[in-house]
Amino acid sequence: MDNFPEKLPDPEPIPPIDPNKTPKQIYFELLRTWVNHAQMQQQIQAYFPYYLMNNYPQLFQPTSGTGTSGQVLTSNGGVATGTSTGSQVQPQQQQQNTNQRRAAELLEPARQEEIINRNGGYEYVIAPLWKRFVAEAIDIVIIFLLKVMLTMAFVDFFDINFLDIDIDAIRNSIEEDYTELLSFTSELIFLEIITKCAVCIYETLWTINGNGQIGGATPGKMLMGIRIVHVEAVVLLDVPPPVANNQIPIKALLYPATDPGFKRALCRSVAKNALIALFFPMCFLMFFFKHNRTMYDIMTKTIVVEDNPAPVLRRR
Repeated sequence: MDNFPEKLPDPEPIPPIDPNKTPKQIYFELLRTWVNHAQMQQQIQAYFPYYLMNNYPQLFQPTSGTGTSGQVLTSNGGVATGTSTGSQVQPQQQQQNTNQRRAAELLEPARQEEIINRNGGYEYVIAPLWKRFVAEAIDIVIIFLLKVMLTMAFVDFFDINFLDIDIDAIRNSIEEDYTELLSFTSELIFLEIITKCAVCIYETLWTINGNGQIGGATPGKMLMGIRIVHVEAVVLLDVPPPVANNQIPIKALLYPATDPGFKRALCRSVAKNALIALFFPMCFLMFFFKHNRTMYDIMTKTIVVEDNPAPVLRRR
């Protein structure tokens, strides 16, 4: 096919360790080699579906009918012609469905390119990770202040006076009866659930739409000039830059590039806070996906891009 390159570039060999170089120089040489190998792997994954379509088209053929006609050998040596029953075809049908699901997963990049080729795409610059981290830090400060206010309201509502609490008495009572510890912990869990729900509502209300612009954004994202948009397809316009060079803008065509809406914004906020709460500090691995997307971005079909008040619709 036209999109398939004639030959992929040869991977850069692992450089020999030079004892005359500093550990920093050796580290960056090995890092450069690793980035080269990672780019090679991404290219292979991107073009592997085209290889399957050219060499194994039967994987993508729709399956029709529930029975197959054929010849069956009878007990007396004769041949009987008929149609196989559904129970005989069921294992084959399940295997074909499994193959089709695997083919659909492999064809995900091809499906996105087909959507862009058919409908066009709006040109955006994908937000770099450092902007997302700074925006998240700003939002964390705002959310922390929100949590403090909610905690003070909670304390005032239940008329809790921390100055009258005897820490030693609490420690002794807990050692004698652990049920008091459980009751005290349940109140803290209840308070944490309230604050998490407030954070989800806070992020949802800010990211539903852009109030005149395309894409929602929290205050931190607004200050950093980035927004969240809903996408069904993402196709890069240029070769992605190396991981070590995060200053080169990544341009891509997005479709439909609309506001997330209430349902999608709520699901994104809940998934984000749940993943961070349950998998901290492993949650930082969520950022190692294509197009600088996180796990909850992929789950809710969203992407974070830089501000673009008038995106251009381009066709390939």
